[in-house]
Amino acid sequence: MKILHCINSPHIGGIERLVIELAIEQKKQGIDVSVMLDSLEGQYYEYLLSQNIPILESEVKGGFDMSLRTYKNLKTAFKVFQIIHLHNFSPIRSMAAKASKVKIVYTIHGLSKGIRNESKIKTVIREAIKTYYLNRVDILVANSEYTLGLAIAGYGLKHINKLVVLNGIKLPKDTLTGNNSSQDFNIGLVSRFTPRKRIDRLIEAFKLFLDKGGKGRLILVGDGSTFQVINELITKLEIGDFIDVLGYQSKVEDYYKTFNVCVFPSEHEPFGLVAVEAYLHGKPVLAFNDSGGLKEVVAPLEPENIVDTENELAERLIWCLQNKDKIQQNSEKRIQYAQNNFSIERMERDYYNVYKNIL
Repeated sequence: MKILHCINSPHIGGIERLVIELAIEQKKQGIDVSVMLDSLEGQYYEYLLSQNIPILESEVKGGFDMSLRTYKNLKTAFKVFQIIHLHNFSPIRSMAAKASKVKIVYTIHGLSKGIRNESKIKTVIREAIKTYYLNRVDILVANSEYTLGLAIAGYGLKHINKLVVLNGIKLPKDTLTGNNSSQDFNIGLVSRFTPRKRIDRLIEAFKLFLDKGGKGRLILVGDGSTFQVINELITKLEIGDFIDVLGYQSKVEDYYKTFNVCVFPSEHEPFGLVAVEAYLHGKPVLAFNDSGGLKEVVAPLEPENIVDTENELAERLIWCLQNKDKIQQNSEKRIQYAQNNFSIERMERDYYNVYKNIL
């Protein structure tokens, strides 16, 4: 089985690391796997290079590159493989893949509609081309039911094979759980600070938690575009004495060990990788009903931790405070859930079956 994964670059990002780890696991299982990059610049390039996985350069220059030379080179390169596995959209790459007559798997990791900052004309053209080619792949894979539903609504996809393959991650060799042995009640967040993460909802819920008599600290780990806005909200609500805003930290596992519970207040997440990471540390996860793929990770294990409003989140935090020992007792159950359902090994086998079924 000869597979080629196509991604933009080896930069830090959820998609890039996921695909690289998938390719590494596929190689371990004896699959002849290569990775094609538009750019070699990125933090994961040396890591990928060290795995002795062949790396091809696509020569694609941006989202609207329509070079005839690049198209012909891509078409020739693709013909060497049995399956082209696309992980993001490029018109010229999709055109060449289709023309090569090689089987095409396209994984949608999330939808970019309404997120990119580009002209309306470019958006209309790109989405029209994307709709055309997504409806002509051999199989379309989404990383959650939520993402698949958005893809169907946005692109039709009535006449192609489609399914969900949940993301997997490289599991640590040792169990990550750590007991918070102090008397403090620590509520933790590890996240990028962006509008979709809705950290404002957590801040407002924490204020309600304190108003209801809750005792504890909120620990925020991360940085991003809304970092200053969140700090201003904390100041406005006059709760800074109860919150640690730590910014970006490289060793987040040290902080997970100190948390009693984790709250991820995002909305419309394609997948809930942060929940998997928290579960690997044995920590309960609280999330909102509109969190998309994140809810699909949390609800099967802890449906009681899905809330609709900031007030419900505050009430749930009060319950967790009052039942610290009880939630700690379920740590091993959470770890087993994450290991059994979200490993890179499980993901590799799921994709192997996808490949096998279309060859």
